Amino acid sequence: MKKIDVWQKAKIKNLEINNRIIRSATNEHLGDFEGTVTQDYIKVYETLAQSGVGLIITSQLSINNNQRADITHICIDNPQNIEHFKTLTHTVHNYGSKIIGQISYGGHRANKIPSNLAKSPSGIDNSYPMSLEDIKECIKDYVKATLILQETGFDGVQLHIAHQYLLSEFLDPFYNKRTDNYGGSVENRYRIVHEILEELRKVVNSNFIVTAKINTTSKDTDYTNFLDEQLQVCKYLEQDGLDAIELSGADYLKFNQPTPYYLESALKIKKVISIPVILVGGFRNIEQINSALEKGIDFVSMCRPFISEEDFIEKLKNNQTSRCINCNKCFEVFKTKHTRCIFRNDIIPQLEINFPN
Repeated sequence: MKKIDVWQKAKIKNLEINNRIIRSATNEHLGDFEGTVTQDYIKVYETLAQSGVGLIITSQLSINNNQRADITHICIDNPQNIEHFKTLTHTVHNYGSKIIGQISYGGHRANKIPSNLAKSPSGIDNSYPMSLEDIKECIKDYVKATLILQETGFDGVQLHIAHQYLLSEFLDPFYNKRTDNYGGSVENRYRIVHEILEELRKVVNSNFIVTAKINTTSKDTDYTNFLDEQLQVCKYLEQDGLDAIELSGADYLKFNQPTPYYLESALKIKKVISIPVILVGGFRNIEQINSALEKGIDFVSMCRPFISEEDFIEKLKNNQTSRCINCNKCFEVFKTKHTRCIFRNDIIPQLEINFPN
């Protein structure tokens, strides 16, 4: 096994990162109800950068205001966000960290907002099946969103192809029952991603990275068949010029899984591609991180430890384990307040959400 120093600089394409620790995308629920970035949102990222996180991946940013998956979901095409994004990237860069924006389209999950006309590959859970024109417009939205993030100082984007949002729905045969060129075979179900990447490569500059987050497991599809297909998808992604892949799963909120959750699947994928592999899920101490890096993983990413502990990087350097117990209460309390963790006695920020009925 190769010895890798987690604290040494590393690169994704031309982007130099101060260490191999990445903050994985996490919905802070800190946008306002119009999809606008707030100062509290920016403060979260300032704290992450100040603590020494090498690369920060934002919470998912919607590419279309009508396809937001959450009432607090920040939308890229909101004109008010241009200056906010510039402030955000400048703040993060000021501490030496890098930042990429995770971009997404809600798919059937957009049905959470009553005013939305949620769209998905085949129509599921009160969503409507996408027409060919819808798909063309969706691809244009991805390009438009990427250009906005590039122009406002982001170091790259991450396509959200996981967790049953639109692009992962296209890949998963459970959600994709189409009979046209976007359904059926793995190649067809991947087609929309291929076309997005094809268009993105025409407009992004050489220092701007394009990455993706994908599932290695499905809640509804046989694990072995699904992983075999994802191995092929990862080959397609590399062929289409993707710069790095973050591996997650559809069961990412399960309790009591062996940690790191997706290491076995990630190592299988690592064998078939040469671009950097980022692994998320269950990392809580430096021993786990070092072991994954030595086995061939290029970067590790985390979210819940950073929710619980602002000084988690310092704890890793001091060989301490995160106090996070994977209870997932941090995702439940957003129904009333922006409390981050049951182990914290502060409320971040000091306000309550009054959700519309």
